[in-house]
Amino acid sequence: MSIQSDQSSAYSGENIIRSLSVPLPADLSRLIQAGFLQEAQQRIRFLLSDRDRSPEPQTAARLQLELVRLSRLSAAYPYSLSDALSLIRRQIPDFSEEEFSALEQAGRIDFRFLEGRKRYFCRFWETLTATDPALAGRADPQLAQEAASRSLFRNRTISLMKEQGFLKYRIHLKAGLRIRDEFFEPGRTVLVHLPVPKESAPTCNVRILNTGHRPAFLAPADAPARTIAFRETPEENDTFWVEYEYDSIVHYVQPDPDRVSDSLPDFDTKQLLPHIRFTPFLRSLTAQIVGREANPLLRAEKIYRFITSHVTYSYMPEYLLLDDIAESCAVNRRGDCGVQALLFITMCRIAGIPARWQSGLSVTPVSVGPHDWAQFFIPCYGWLYADLSFGGSAFRAGDLPRRDFYFGNLDPFRMVANTAFQAPLLPSKSGLRADPYDNQVGECEVAGKGLLSGQFDFFHEIIDLRSIRP
Repeated sequence: MSIQSDQSSAYSGENIIRSLSVPLPADLSRLIQAGFLQEAQQRIRFLLSDRDRSPEPQTAARLQLELVRLSRLSAAYPYSLSDALSLIRRQIPDFSEEEFSALEQAGRIDFRFLEGRKRYFCRFWETLTATDPALAGRADPQLAQEAASRSLFRNRTISLMKEQGFLKYRIHLKAGLRIRDEFFEPGRTVLVHLPVPKESAPTCNVRILNTGHRPAFLAPADAPARTIAFRETPEENDTFWVEYEYDSIVHYVQPDPDRVSDSLPDFDTKQLLPHIRFTPFLRSLTAQIVGREANPLLRAEKIYRFITSHVTYSYMPEYLLLDDIAESCAVNRRGDCGVQALLFITMCRIAGIPARWQSGLSVTPVSVGPHDWAQFFIPCYGWLYADLSFGGSAFRAGDLPRRDFYFGNLDPFRMVANTAFQAPLLPSKSGLRADPYDNQVGECEVAGKGLLSGQFDFFHEIIDLRSIRP
């Protein structure tokens, strides 16, 4: 069975990610955990070719998926200890090995063993400078200044929202991707999906203005993962892009638990394998956090406060490489915006509170980039927001009012492209997606073979962003 081309299997293409819930054989799992990747890959190929004990389709799909995941680990964890120290010392010449060991001991530097050697995560230094103001100041005083400026900008926005009751912005962006030359194949069919805004609060009045190629398909405005798709057979490599404009309207709310009944609907309360799983550990942890609280708004707030105070922001490997995202976040107490949002969604659902994914871009007058957050449903208020990573950064900065704001509210600097985790793309891909769960930067396949992250480049460009009156 081929992951990339066998569309007859229920586990091919976009759907193969479901096989991640299928357990691996014990001997193979031990090899992977020990970091013996080459031996693990050999073992997988043997299991797939063993005609006497041919694996059932779901196990075969899991083994095929694991081959792809294993092939990505070396790039995700490239640094030896000496490499990691050299990287830091380019910015902090007097940084000591003892300091590095202390950070690693505190669980602030991610690593894996690969072929018998300890290797460090490719973005470990970005995580440290993003979450440790002292280190950021030593590395580059401008980093600390930029962090302070972001905090000041968010606080001004929040104050204005509270003062006016709402904010409305018109945002004009251009976004696109280009296959890296070494992965481009002249004369082969290319399928490209670029995320575009969907009609989902706070995003509205979406207008597709221009594209660099003739679109093959534009997903409906309410699609759970909205994209514009291009299908071409180019002889020369080129950039695929889309230009769009939309309005972002946010209203300030102060949810009052006294207005909330204990009765809740049952939509968006179920598991979604492989990552929204109601594991025994997460059930127990959720029960411990919410206690006997009956009010759903207060239950959700308890979960939000736990995550924002106990989980530290950390850049993560590409989600294709992650196992059981929500539970791993709860156990390891670290994660990026999407990992934290997924933990919140999972724990809310365990607590009987409808919760769902929302993602796209964070767009400010000076920057634009991918971002994830969550929504939860409270009767008499409807869908409210929870931005766990923004709330957590406020907590670490000692800014409790800003943390409180991001429980129930969002700033207006958003572009919503996705309102469901693990939503399919339209038209569907036959190849494996670079991000099987979300779509913020785009997807591309060549001749039915999905390109993974690092095999294409993407960009976002702010053309205009201005405040408008209704």
